[in-house]
Amino acid sequence: MAIAGGMIKRLATSTILGCGVVFFGSQVIALSANAQDAATQQPEKAEPAILFSADEVDYNRELQTVTARGNVEISREGRILLADTVSYDRSQDVLTASGNVSITEPSGEVTFASYVELSGDFKNGIVTDIYVLLDENTRIAGTGARRSAGNFTEIAKAVYSPCKVCEDDDGNGGTPLWRIRSARVLHDAENKTVEYKDARLEIAGVPILYTPYFQHPDPTVKRQSGFLAPSFGSTSYVGSYFSQPYYWAIDKSKDMTFTPTYTIDEGPLLATEYRQRFDSGELEALTSVTFDSNDELQGHIDAEGRFDIDRTWRWGFDAKQASEKTYLSRYGFESPSVLTSNLFTEGFRGASYTRVDGYYFQGLKSGDDRDTTPIVLPHMQFHGQTEPGKYGSITTLDLDGLSLTREDGADSHRASGKVGWELPHVGSMGDVTKLSLSVRGDSYMVSDVERDNKSDYSGYAGRILPVAAIDWQMPFVSDQGAYHQVITPIAMAAWSPNGGNPDEIPNEDSQSFELDDINLFSHDRFGGIDRAEDGFRASYGLEWGIYGPNDGYSSAMFGQSYRANKNDTFSQGSGLDEHLSDYVGRITVSPSRYLDLTYRYRLDNENFSPRRNQVSATGGSEDTLRLNLTYVHFSDDAGSEEFNEREELYFKAERRFSDYWSGMAYGRYDIDQSDPLEYGIGFVYEDECFIFDGRVRRTFYQDQDLGESDEFLFRLVFKTLGEVASAAGL
Repeated sequence: MAIAGGMIKRLATSTILGCGVVFFGSQVIALSANAQDAATQQPEKAEPAILFSADEVDYNRELQTVTARGNVEISREGRILLADTVSYDRSQDVLTASGNVSITEPSGEVTFASYVELSGDFKNGIVTDIYVLLDENTRIAGTGARRSAGNFTEIAKAVYSPCKVCEDDDGNGGTPLWRIRSARVLHDAENKTVEYKDARLEIAGVPILYTPYFQHPDPTVKRQSGFLAPSFGSTSYVGSYFSQPYYWAIDKSKDMTFTPTYTIDEGPLLATEYRQRFDSGELEALTSVTFDSNDELQGHIDAEGRFDIDRTWRWGFDAKQASEKTYLSRYGFESPSVLTSNLFTEGFRGASYTRVDGYYFQGLKSGDDRDTTPIVLPHMQFHGQTEPGKYGSITTLDLDGLSLTREDGADSHRASGKVGWELPHVGSMGDVTKLSLSVRGDSYMVSDVERDNKSDYSGYAGRILPVAAIDWQMPFVSDQGAYHQVITPIAMAAWSPNGGNPDEIPNEDSQSFELDDINLFSHDRFGGIDRAEDGFRASYGLEWGIYGPNDGYSSAMFGQSYRANKNDTFSQGSGLDEHLSDYVGRITVSPSRYLDLTYRYRLDNENFSPRRNQVSATGGSEDTLRLNLTYVHFSDDAGSEEFNEREELYFKAERRFSDYWSGMAYGRYDIDQSDPLEYGIGFVYEDECFIFDGRVRRTFYQDQDLGESDEFLFRLVFKTLGEVASAAGL
């Protein structure tokens, strides 16, 4: 069998040495008459010269031999040979070296031997007691090696391992953690392959696997077709399975991996991964196909491409689809809640940005319906701004056009334009003020728009939204010894006409909103265009931070917003449905790099009861013990679009027990329901030649037709050789 990858460096170059005619030694041997005679016999095309040093050099004119003894060092074209004795026989055109022989290649590889003999044309030779040190401290040794035809290097009784060899209790060399023994290893320099005959894999000296033939590409090959390491195991969804991937290096710019998988409960599955690089971009595509237990065709695609058109423009796509909602989770692929397919082109020029794209969505939640899922085609965006003008002012222009349709439900076709102007100012007291003026116009052609207590609307809808806003902040700085303290009051006020959200305009891109410390000072706290914040509103708050030595710091933020109008612009429980909003803020304490505590909150504006709490604490060191704890709580009136009342606790602990062993444990717990959601433990052993990664995981989620699952995962990696992975259901 052939395994893609490599584990032996080229021995061909390890035995190539040149013979020049100019010698430089520690005894300063000049061009004597004998040396001149030898030099006159050179061909017109001189070979590269050798830099040569030794304690003693003899030249025998009658025997046509040159012999160097004691600390011999020969350097030729970046290759260095060290030996106790080196001899060159001109009559036989043979070079020999003996005694502590080492040959260092320009790439850094080192070959050790007790004896080396080479022909003058470097195509044939023998090496006795060979030991080769490769990249990443991998090693290969043998009783001898033979080079023939300038291409093949054959090593007898070879042993290969990247593992260090420790001394045993008697002070003798021990056995590496794992190694490969082979009766014969053949390196083909032309085809760049390494072949093993009668090879066996040993762990701690115990043979566990034998193969009469084994082949892989040599390390100079970055990509070569061949079988990859298999994986096997069992899950609660498909039962026992076995996967055997095959890698196909099509050419220098593209490759493909085929992964057939056989499952007991669901039948065979074929996954393919195709990759290709172009002069202008790259393409990747992952696909799978299977017939399930009901003989129905199932599959998925996950592809993306990015391509440059010129220095300004590029285009690309994302294609993500699955035959059914739980297909990806069932077969172990990455499974988000929504699959988004996108085709786009975009351009960047200076401070301007242009994009034209289209979207197709596939929801994977149980309540998602393809008929009500929108298709966006096209969506056009443009943003541009001028260079700072007088007093630092800038002018901006934003354009947006969108066409959204669906099989069942409202359709919307929108054109929007916004012109803005900003003027920043820094006062003499260090205060920073920014004045913003803008006007936006939105035009809609809609159909089947649902309205409260009214019939559905189809036709034209539009609005004009001028906005005036001012932002202000003034930092106060105090230095107290090694500590640096900053207190910054912040305020924002904005105004736009009331009634900016008529019922005839559907809400497609501004459905999810929650007030927090991030958007408190935004002029318009909706993330999209279909909804706009109207009326007069203002926000105020205070930021504080203290920074000490050794990267320690603490910070806090507290603020609130006021809205002159009390209307249904924001939903109940959002934190902005009253004149005065909820209080929002955060507190961070990090006295050193070993401890980080962050608390984010939203408190009721009347009784300070918590509507949202999120606590995240991280402590410890990656070298010893590191703990992470996250607590999340949403009250039933928090107004979250994605969750109702929710209270969860997540923890993770990581511990390094020694230089080689580490472990982890994690869990997620639903405090509100008093039920665990997920937990697991794992451990990792890693040294210079071996990785073993084992994990146990249990999940309690109910996802449509998929129930709870229990899995045992492990990964066994033989560094420089390959790996075996498995997942088993418990």
